[in-house]
Amino acid sequence: MKINIKTGIMAAAVTLFTGISTVSCKKDFLNVTDPNVFSSDNYPATVADIDKELNDLYGRLRGGYYKAENFAFFALSRDHSTDLNYNDPNFNAAGQLNYQSSNQDVNLLWNTHYENVAKCLNTINDIARFKIKNPNLSTDDKAAVDAMEGQARFIRAWNYMLLVNFFGETMITTDADKTKMGVSIIAKQATTVAETQIPRNSIGEVWDYIINDLKASEILLAGKTWQGGNISRISGWAVKGMLGRAYIYTQQWALASAKLKEVIDGSGKTLVPFNEYKEMFNGQFEFNNESLVEINFIADPINPYNSDDGVGNHLSLLTSPAYIDDNGESKTNGYGNYFIHNKNLTRFGFTGTAITPDELQDPAYLTASATARATKTADPRLWIVAFQPYLDSLTLNGVTRPLAKMEGLTTDVQAWSWHKYVMTDKINENSTIANGNNMFILRLADVYLLYAEAAAKTGNNGDALEYINKVHRRAYDQPVNAASPYDYASLTAATKATDPALSNDPLKYERWAELFGEGTWWFDVNRWRLGQTEAAYYEKLTIGNLTWDDTKYALPIPFREINNNNLMRQNNGY
Repeated sequence: MKINIKTGIMAAAVTLFTGISTVSCKKDFLNVTDPNVFSSDNYPATVADIDKELNDLYGRLRGGYYKAENFAFFALSRDHSTDLNYNDPNFNAAGQLNYQSSNQDVNLLWNTHYENVAKCLNTINDIARFKIKNPNLSTDDKAAVDAMEGQARFIRAWNYMLLVNFFGETMITTDADKTKMGVSIIAKQATTVAETQIPRNSIGEVWDYIINDLKASEILLAGKTWQGGNISRISGWAVKGMLGRAYIYTQQWALASAKLKEVIDGSGKTLVPFNEYKEMFNGQFEFNNESLVEINFIADPINPYNSDDGVGNHLSLLTSPAYIDDNGESKTNGYGNYFIHNKNLTRFGFTGTAITPDELQDPAYLTASATARATKTADPRLWIVAFQPYLDSLTLNGVTRPLAKMEGLTTDVQAWSWHKYVMTDKINENSTIANGNNMFILRLADVYLLYAEAAAKTGNNGDALEYINKVHRRAYDQPVNAASPYDYASLTAATKATDPALSNDPLKYERWAELFGEGTWWFDVNRWRLGQTEAAYYEKLTIGNLTWDDTKYALPIPFREINNNNLMRQNNGY
């Protein structure tokens, strides 16, 4: 017997209610003793059983926010790092932030993360039951089980962080925001259908729950690091880093400063050299000395786009660059639904304005562009996140091919292709190949910038400026720990950006430039309340003008959740 109700909290609660869904269809199926089925009487029986559940939790990180189309909709479109090459209602809604409660992508994001939360709770409860039934575990087994619980708690906390940041009424900007509507906390397994009716907790309550999970995880994973086949697992330092981020998001500046400095001083992590940095988003230098948490994708030529069973990364199909084919024509290496928004080139300090293929191929223009790159008059990170048409090339299936402007685009876009997380070695003839490019959830450059923010908020401007400059130096291929000609002189120094939001704010600019396309900028826009200024800066997409109102900071609670959960309240404006 298997119950499957795909309605977010209802689905999560039913998952908890039914537990492992392969129980037999006996009348009293919670008390079965048949050893051929899973039940609380005989499962989990071994440490290996728990590890199987934990592996499932890790596999689920490839879905939800980090599933290709979701990431394009809720990260790249939402923060306008990308523009559209595809006129479709769902894509348009994402680009213009015009989501409705009936939107199936919103529903999928909500459902997936609540199902993940439910699975985490199942695993945590199974571990507790296993410990009670096995009080005399060996030292090694007890340490292994504790580490598994720490990982499960981290993964649950991460899922709740995404839920509350997307669906909470607001991110925290003042203490008063903590009383506003967050998301529902599922703290226990439901035993009746009535218990699946769960109201929204306050934002403060949700963050307390997240932080308590991370604190417990910090103890359980203290000093834990992983190597070999387990290298993708959550370490004790990853927990500390994420706890520091949680303190930033809740404006607990002193706690954030102390926790992030622990990671900086004790983890042994360093910013990798520029030659590694520029390649690490495209399948090379994975799990490097800068990485704290990354999602492990594996090249998968079998599973189709957006398959729930795939282990590969399909994002490159949506952000795929265009190249010049054997006939001298522009051909997109995948679907090519997205390209870099014009205004991002300007923010990185690039001053070229060529639009048409002829202008983009003009020798004088290409020479000027190459000079800007070589002399670093534009931020070098521009060429890490983007490919310039007709100047850059890729070796696809062993043949070097110049990159081009995507065919069919309007004449008012420069249409630089995406580089970050893109497949750079194969021609994707059938638009199905999933690459193995890992995606970063947390890396040391992020920790440095979060620490700089906390340091500034606690009056330590010297540390704040130095850690901003460390990130900036690496971007310019300079020694990280020594002063360089590219350093910012103050926390209000001029940046490469010229717009009001980022022009004289190195912290904000560096978070935008360094983490571009990695799924964090929208949360910064939200907590710094930059929505109006960002919409005004980007102005429009190929599909039309951008408009803003503050209800767009929060996604709507899905209609099906409102309809099926009598205690659920909708966000304002939907």
